[in-house]
Amino acid sequence: MRHQRQLAAIMFTDIEGYTALMQHDEKRATAIRARHRNSFEVTTEAFGGKIIQYFGDGTLSIFKSTVEAVYCAIEMQKAFLEDPMIPVRIGIHVGDIIYSDEDIIGDAVNVASRIESCAVAGSVLISDKVHDQIRSHRDIKVKFLDAYELKNVDDVMPIFAISNDGLIVPKSEEVKGKLKVIKDEPKRLFDFFKSKKNIHRLITLLALILFMIAIKSLKITTNNSEKELSIAVLPFNNLSSDQGSDFFRDGITEDILTQLSKLKDVRVISRTSVWQYKDTDKTIPIIADELGVSYILDGSIRKYDNDIRISAQLIDATVDRNLWAENYDKTITDVFTIQTEISQEIVEALELNLSFEEQKRFSDVATKNINAYKLFLEGRDEADKRNSKSIANSINLFKEATALDPDYADAYAETANSIFLETYYSRRDPKEASKTAREYLAKAEEINNRVPRIYSVKGFIDNIEGNHEAAEASFQKAIRLSPNDLTTRHQYATFYFYTRQYEKQLEQAEIAYRLDPLSFVSANSYSTALAYNHKYEEAERILKKAEKLGSENNQFVINRSYFRLYMDQRRYNEAINPLKKIVKEENVFNRFLGFCYAKIGDTVNAKKTIDRIREVAHPYEKSQQLAVVYAGLQERDSVLYYLDTIRNKQTKTLKREVPEFFEFLKDDSEFNQTLKSHGISND
Repeated sequence: MRHQRQLAAIMFTDIEGYTALMQHDEKRATAIRARHRNSFEVTTEAFGGKIIQYFGDGTLSIFKSTVEAVYCAIEMQKAFLEDPMIPVRIGIHVGDIIYSDEDIIGDAVNVASRIESCAVAGSVLISDKVHDQIRSHRDIKVKFLDAYELKNVDDVMPIFAISNDGLIVPKSEEVKGKLKVIKDEPKRLFDFFKSKKNIHRLITLLALILFMIAIKSLKITTNNSEKELSIAVLPFNNLSSDQGSDFFRDGITEDILTQLSKLKDVRVISRTSVWQYKDTDKTIPIIADELGVSYILDGSIRKYDNDIRISAQLIDATVDRNLWAENYDKTITDVFTIQTEISQEIVEALELNLSFEEQKRFSDVATKNINAYKLFLEGRDEADKRNSKSIANSINLFKEATALDPDYADAYAETANSIFLETYYSRRDPKEASKTAREYLAKAEEINNRVPRIYSVKGFIDNIEGNHEAAEASFQKAIRLSPNDLTTRHQYATFYFYTRQYEKQLEQAEIAYRLDPLSFVSANSYSTALAYNHKYEEAERILKKAEKLGSENNQFVINRSYFRLYMDQRRYNEAINPLKKIVKEENVFNRFLGFCYAKIGDTVNAKKTIDRIREVAHPYEKSQQLAVVYAGLQERDSVLYYLDTIRNKQTKTLKREVPEFFEFLKDDSEFNQTLKSHGISND
């Protein structure tokens, strides 16, 4: 039999208490072992490992990559810890082995076995050599346990535990296993130092402790300067003369973005921001600085009839250096494999280690029908225009796409989204739209439950309909599937606004802003969330940036944000100017303008606003608007009169305005009784 030497990461696993369980419940023990083996086989294969041997309740496997071995162990333990739990112990060491097709031998194998025996159920223990090779991977968390004398191992062995969320980290005193048995009586301190071997061990241990302290200190001092994994995929340059080749250029760029957005350890700049660099002359370092990223993917596309050549390069923008470059010569029908190949090349260049679930999502191809794909892209562009005609067009295009490919889950999800958007832009009946949209979502989910868009649309509909628990669950699933999905982050922030969880709203709005730093919408939303959390100085700074990013069409939204920001700080005089611009378009804001005039003592203009409200306000809004202005003037009787005459109890906005505008009446019993009659509490 041929043998060969190689360096490998060696993993041992076993099921704690399996022998005793087999004696008491053979059927359950057999089922546990079968589940253990199934999870072990699937996960080991996903991380490039090779199973060498099964022995009873245990396994022995090797990996070419130490990092892959650790990621594999983490994924396995997470699976084993799910209910019903399998109490598995895992140990990993790296070293030289003698390898054949059927077995491996060597001192490193013995060490790995000893380390595994020291573990407890739910834990992953590793040697110092393994720790050395994973130290630069920030998503792998490690805790030093102690240095131990392992049976039949000459040198003292420092042992570490993987401490990622969910994994068990044993206390140092819980580490038992196959350790050396010390038969001698305890020695006096003086006798201990007589032994050169003991002195050597003590020095080794002290050096290790000092090294760990130094590493921890280094991490603390350099953490802020570590390079963040962040990337922008620039629109590929179109070098074709073929008509319609822009469709392929834009589609390839967008789909690479979509693929990379599934990675949890990388911040991927959204389409909205990167599209501003279409056919730009700006240099890579300038673009990277404006977007706040460390890596740029740049490329070009050249189309000749049905043949395509795509060139792509990944650039480390911090030093303006190419990390990887490749040319792809394909036919049009191979365009889908190009997107996946480029995305995988980026993962390898950035030395990312994907989880098993990420690998499954990364291998997904939405459709292989090029005509359906083209219709889908056209439909998405139409939906983005946000008007009644374009949204109706998008629905037709998505339906044409699914007619060509009945398994196009993404197209069904987008159909559902456009159908529900028609309740805003075409006054479609909300109940009917919700029912129809959910039918399309159910079909999409049946085809592929790894499509993030399904769950962001579900969350959007449930949030609007007040099904907050279901909405939150859907948003969380969408984010698990695609952590960099901008639309989901915006909608999740809106969910937290609806449920008055303003700190969480800010968290999501900030993520969206970092994913989309050159977008008016993201900047304005982030500013609003900052204001709701009373971070007014930062809110005003971001709002000024949003104003620069906005266009003439955004002026109404900008003025609305400014007046809210100033009113929240009781800067009523500054709020008047943006309000005067707003009321020209929306009469409903007259109540705020009148209130501000009243608060600065300008009763003349406050009274003029009252006259204006009586003249132009909608009958359902008139009483509430007048009540707010009279509250600014602190005219109690008028406030109570108009609150009492609110028609049909149109109190949805009044409920939010009570603490802000009617503060001077908070202890007034008649005022509180009036609120109670409208179903509003003043607590």
